[in-house]
Amino acid sequence: MHYLFRSLSVIALICTCGALLVFAQDYKVTQVTTVQGQRITNTVYVKGPRKRTEGGGIMGMGKDNADIEQCDLKQNVKLNNKKRLYLLEPFGDDDSAATPKGPAAKPRSVPSTKGGVVTYVNNVTDTGERKQMFGMTARHVKTSMSMEASPDACNKQDMKMESDGWYVDLPTFSCPIRMSPGNNPQFQAPSGGCQDTIHYRNTGSGKLGFALSETRTMSMGDAGMSFTTTTDTTDFSRATLEQALFEIPQGYTATTDSSDLYSRPSIAEMKEYQKEEQTQMETGPAPPLKDPGTIRPKAPGVTRIGVLEPTNHGDSVNTANLQAFLAERLTMGKVEAIAVASEADARTANCDYVLASDFTKLKQASMGLFGNVVGKIAGAPSPYDAQVEYRLTPLAGGKTVANKAGGKSGSDAYTAAQAVLTMEAQAISSALGKN
Repeated sequence: MHYLFRSLSVIALICTCGALLVFAQDYKVTQVTTVQGQRITNTVYVKGPRKRTEGGGIMGMGKDNADIEQCDLKQNVKLNNKKRLYLLEPFGDDDSAATPKGPAAKPRSVPSTKGGVVTYVNNVTDTGERKQMFGMTARHVKTSMSMEASPDACNKQDMKMESDGWYVDLPTFSCPIRMSPGNNPQFQAPSGGCQDTIHYRNTGSGKLGFALSETRTMSMGDAGMSFTTTTDTTDFSRATLEQALFEIPQGYTATTDSSDLYSRPSIAEMKEYQKEEQTQMETGPAPPLKDPGTIRPKAPGVTRIGVLEPTNHGDSVNTANLQAFLAERLTMGKVEAIAVASEADARTANCDYVLASDFTKLKQASMGLFGNVVGKIAGAPSPYDAQVEYRLTPLAGGKTVANKAGGKSGSDAYTAAQAVLTMEAQAISSALGKN
């Protein structure tokens, strides 16, 4: 009996330790974010309900900075490790303005007048689609945020933000929806001293989680301006992390102005950074195409698309990389896309469709309002004008889907090409869903 009791105790201890290990997992993640045509490689650390993000910044600007999401405290901490400064930004709570736990971000002191009420409405929708990413089941979730202003509000910007991404659940990591406009000048009142009362409202039954892949688009209707950022995970691994990574470092001084955290890099640093990023995007090794004879059998109920390498009549880009990018964007739910070299290869791989894409336009656009805004913010060149024409042909006969997608975005040909291919993928997914 004593032996049995001791054995049961050991088993209980092992189970307890195992449970602690499961819920105490820390993570180190590498993600690539494209912002205004600039690619940023970030390292993300996750421990419990907190996340720390470090990266190279835009054009070298922000390389000394780090962001810490303290989800348990409902606040974000921005650090400048070179200046030893920090700034607190509270998350927005439902139907209220959050109260910061310390010195919070605010505009510089100016005479203020009372305005109206501005409500930020955030909707989260789970599409129900699931797929495996890095050994985890990811949810396809879409969100939208819009701004509702009372007639007497100072800020009447016609603003909308939408996101489309794949999210996973990590043990103990859960963050409330972050709706606070923070220090983003796009969200601030047009007149310096007018102060609105800010409220937040969440709708929809979906939930987010940790984003493995995400595309965000913000549009300003009255300014005729929009831009898109994309984030993709390139590496995901477990790690052992110190709690100090997720706290405000000792000896750092609080600031209430986000501009204090950033300093503009020199012209030489910006040129060197841009040169390195351009080389990485356009001359990196292309992913090898799969031999259609070795592709696994198609699962029942799955629609398979054979994606041909795009043809290009514009500025030089790595079309093999874009082929792989388009295949990845098309793969979701009951749709699977693979890279193929020809229609014959698509038939060998038991594809239902073959997709051909042709870049009929891919060149730098003339400077306009959007280009001027980008130039002022990051010293970036004017955006690229891209257009792709595509044909989705059913291999067993039937109606061919033919259309085109285009727009101005990014500050290099490769990023602009990715943007219109994302539009193409969304249109094809919609067309297949109606069949």
